[in-house]
Amino acid sequence: MIQRIQTVYLFIAFVVLLVCALCDQTFMFLCGWTAALSVLTLADVFLYKNRTRQALFCLVLIVLAVIYYIALAVYNHSMNGTLQLTWPMVLPAVAIVFMFMARKRIIKDEKLVRSLDRIR
Repeated sequence: MIQRIQTVYLFIAFVVLLVCALCDQTFMFLCGWTAALSVLTLADVFLYKNRTRQALFCLVLIVLAVIYYIALAVYNHSMNGTLQLTWPMVLPAVAIVFMFMARKRIIKDEKLVRSLDRIR
């Protein structure tokens, strides 16, 4: 359902994560992690019929993206001793912002629907 702004936010997060997975070839595990995260983000777009499940799934995606950064810091520190960020490694942070904005809009839609149900 493309009319909803949260769908656009989730699709932008999908594209950003896909670009990150295709460009970041330094750590293959993390590349696979971002590819899986991008596919799950695209799957979240199609959960529009159940807004509460979509909001919960969006929260899970945000947590998984944060775990990406934790794994990146641990892996990079164990290999190099320092944390060196390149531009593809920053893209999941952009996706987190878009997923957060999408989740806020999903919750706002759910509140609107519930308020309209009370009026009927």
